[in-house]
Amino acid sequence: MEKDIEELGEKEKEKAKTPQNDVKTSRHASRYFVIGLSLAIFNYLLFMTIANLIVKNDNLFWFSSFIATAFTAILAYILHSKITWKERNPGKTGIYKFIIWNIILTFAISPTLTQIFGYATALYDLAFNISNFLHIPFSYDFIQSTGAFVLANAVIMVINFLFYDQFIFSKSKRRSNDQK
Repeated sequence: MEKDIEELGEKEKEKAKTPQNDVKTSRHASRYFVIGLSLAIFNYLLFMTIANLIVKNDNLFWFSSFIATAFTAILAYILHSKITWKERNPGKTGIYKFIIWNIILTFAISPTLTQIFGYATALYDLAFNISNFLHIPFSYDFIQSTGAFVLANAVIMVINFLFYDQFIFSKSKRRSNDQK
């Protein structure tokens, strides 16, 4: 019994030593969600601009996704390192891991998921029929490209959070002068 009390005392001492800026993963998740949602909106606007104004080809969703994802990735690293995981030090290899991950994401994962979700025609047919029923003037192409983008990005956001939290931004804390 006495040993248990000593162990509890040691755990409390360790907690007391932990700096206040040691943010738990749940706070990272909430920051990530806000920043991720903002980035997703930016990515969407860029994707739609490229897909509908420049490329104008349903078979090239992957290309529009590629360009939009590449630009958004740069912004993501800056925002996540300065805001989401601001108390963590990505270390010397963090930026390289981020670049490699985002090359894989940009060239393979995002375009592939966007193209695959572009084929979910039953879902888009339903959404288009509901849109028509409600007299909302969305074109089928708009519903399809938006649906493909949203579905792909929902999957990507979850994968990115897990990857960033575990592999990009290390658990080591930044020195206090790095946080200023």
